Amino acid sequence: MSLENQLLAGRYRMERLLARGGMADVYLATDERLERQVAVKVIYPHLASDPRFTAKFIREAKTAAKLNHPNLVNVFDQGSDAGQTFMVMEYVPGMTLREALDKFGKLSPSRALELFEAILQGLAAAHRAGILHRDLKPENVFLADDGRIKLGDFGLAREANAHTNTGSLMGTIAYIAPELLTRGQADARSDVYSAGIMLYEFVTGVQPFPGTDVAHIAHQHTAVGVAAPSQVNPSIPPLVDEVVLWATAMAPEHRPANAQVLVEVVQRVRSEIRAGNGAISRLNLPQFEPANATKVISVDSTMRLPEPSEFAAEVPGPLGATTVIDAPEPAEFEHPLEAFANRRRRRAKWIALAIALTTFAGSAAGWWFSAGPGGMSALPNLESATVASAKATLGAYSSNIVVKSEYSTAVSKGLVVHTNPEAGSLFWRGSQIVIFVSKGAQTAAVPSLVGLSPAQAAAKLTRAGFTAGTSSSFFSTEPKGGVFDYLGSDGNPVALGTSIPLKVSLGPLPNVVGAQQSAALTTLIAAGARVGSISTDYSDAVATGAVISASPVTDPLPGGGKVNLLVSKGPTTVVVPPLKGETLAAAMLALDTIGLLVTVNTDQLQSNWGIVKVKTMSIAAGTVVKRGSAITISNK
Repeated sequence: MSLENQLLAGRYRMERLLARGGMADVYLATDERLERQVAVKVIYPHLASDPRFTAKFIREAKTAAKLNHPNLVNVFDQGSDAGQTFMVMEYVPGMTLREALDKFGKLSPSRALELFEAILQGLAAAHRAGILHRDLKPENVFLADDGRIKLGDFGLAREANAHTNTGSLMGTIAYIAPELLTRGQADARSDVYSAGIMLYEFVTGVQPFPGTDVAHIAHQHTAVGVAAPSQVNPSIPPLVDEVVLWATAMAPEHRPANAQVLVEVVQRVRSEIRAGNGAISRLNLPQFEPANATKVISVDSTMRLPEPSEFAAEVPGPLGATTVIDAPEPAEFEHPLEAFANRRRRRAKWIALAIALTTFAGSAAGWWFSAGPGGMSALPNLESATVASAKATLGAYSSNIVVKSEYSTAVSKGLVVHTNPEAGSLFWRGSQIVIFVSKGAQTAAVPSLVGLSPAQAAAKLTRAGFTAGTSSSFFSTEPKGGVFDYLGSDGNPVALGTSIPLKVSLGPLPNVVGAQQSAALTTLIAAGARVGSISTDYSDAVATGAVISASPVTDPLPGGGKVNLLVSKGPTTVVVPPLKGETLAAAMLALDTIGLLVTVNTDQLQSNWGIVKVKTMSIAAGTVVKRGSAITISNK
């Protein structure tokens, strides 16, 4: 049953199915409480009723929740709702490493080591927390769209004791460690083995034991061993060969003790390859058992490697799937070095000397890589610091500090933009640190764009190192559709990469001066403008009711902008009309209409003004006066 569009636990809005696994479906969902996208793994209903599967699922959530690292998929929540047992994880948009390998094929040694180191960093965090992954494979590595690399799916993870006995072995057979096949026991070195197989695949494009016969592949893990990847791809540097062979040694004691040990060596290998020393064949790693070496095992040894036929009925399923293999009862195991000592006791003093030298080298290396000058440190974040401050801070880490300059739009001139190595990354104390200091934004003159169409302007801006910003339309004297103004049109330099907004002409604003008010309104609206306020004033030049002026509210006026109108009330002067013999009321109304200020001189009540006649006027009829002039009329 699909859970799409359902609300889980009153919080998680299920959007769409992302993937199906052996135990659960994974959905893309929205956490409506925190407003973020998450991935929700929901156990299958037919398994949810099984306490064994439910307990395993909850254990996975608790195990993963203990881990918090940039290279691990974070777990946020776990719970049940209406019979649905679920786990809420960080959503990593992108693709799995398996999808990337299938699509793009093998990686260059430098890119493979970069990717490998990120995976190991996440695995090392799990090992430090006492947790084994036990199912390392490209399907469980997520490559985010933003460049992050995340190790996830701790579905087989267990807290690690001295040895974790699985009872039954789970994992993908192509990556499983030999000791899981022979004794059913795992520790951190088992994860290291699986990681080494992945590195082999990164640089060769194939798995070391290809094929579809699961039993045959299991037999090769335990009886043949991994060969140097350069046998498949001769361009692989010897240092990469050595890392793969060390990590995939058949005997766990010949491998790195955990992922952190391997991380440190991989970082040194990357450094050597960058320095052009990839052709050297040794890093003085601990002695490992070379693949395909002739091995002598005493006949009384109790160590037994399974025959291919022993797996045939117990390892069903496709090669790429997580497979369950019933483990044989752990046999008494004689360490290969013990058997060697029994056969070569006369060389015991040389073995003791070798062990002493190894112990000394290990302790010396421990001092060198921790408290000594070769130790690793995390580089502090120095962005926006002054050069003097940055040098003072880095003085405790290295005396080999190089200052370089680069343009930056984000950091002010003279301040630190970034460092190499980057902030937060581990580096070897004493190695070179490069400080990149801002020269400010690189600027240039914006090319002339006047008269061009927006598309032509955008192309010209791109060629000049800018981008076209938003286009806005305004009334302008320039022809309609052409650019008439833009950022940088004044000739002042602008930072390269800046988005340049464009002003595009709507053509000239219609001239409505002299038009009657109603006609002016119609013309402006048809052109795409709106009429704002309408006010009136006297004008000797403009006829009554015609527009004296039209004023845009803003300059330039955008499409839909307002235009304020001033409309004529007629001329500023008037001729005094002949009003003698008219009633006081009629005379006063006539004078007031033409804009004169009227005073009535009478001894009559106002109720009689409609009867009493005008006999005298202070300004004679026919006189030209300004509007607003005072005039007195009288009945005396």
